[in-house]
Amino acid sequence: MSIAIQSDPMNAFEVMLYNLEKMGFFGFLLPWIFTFVVLYAILVKTKVLGDDQRLIGVLSIVVAFFTITFGGPALASFFTNFFGMLAIIIAGVLGIVMLLALTGADISKTLNVKSVHMILAGILIVTFVIALASYGVKIGNNIVGIVFILALMGAVMMFVTKNG
Repeated sequence: MSIAIQSDPMNAFEVMLYNLEKMGFFGFLLPWIFTFVVLYAILVKTKVLGDDQRLIGVLSIVVAFFTITFGGPALASFFTNFFGMLAIIIAGVLGIVMLLALTGADISKTLNVKSVHMILAGILIVTFVIALASYGVKIGNNIVGIVFILALMGAVMMFVTKNG
């Protein structure tokens, strides 16, 4: 008697991700946790509402539920795209840092340069814009032109007002 082995095209990890998706893990739970934690941390750190942890916790829970009700799967899609792109960029930056270290450059001095911080901030902004575009926000030529002009004005102001 021969036993037929069915080959399932999905491995165990894919099955787990599929099941998590069906349970609403990515569309509800992770965005809810993210919203709750970020808001809770901001409120605790800034002490806008005082030191009452229970008040901050309840408010963070309520706002997280409202956020999920508002955003739902679209919010989950935005987070997925944003953090996915951010992970790719972080891997690229890490690769550049490793190459600099191989050349003998002092990484701590290199990364403390103000221009490097501005470049990293620019990369983060570009990642955010790409994630917004994947979310469905259309960025036309007018918006790109306005952003370019504002960036150019900011660069000119920095150059003109720079000391020394």
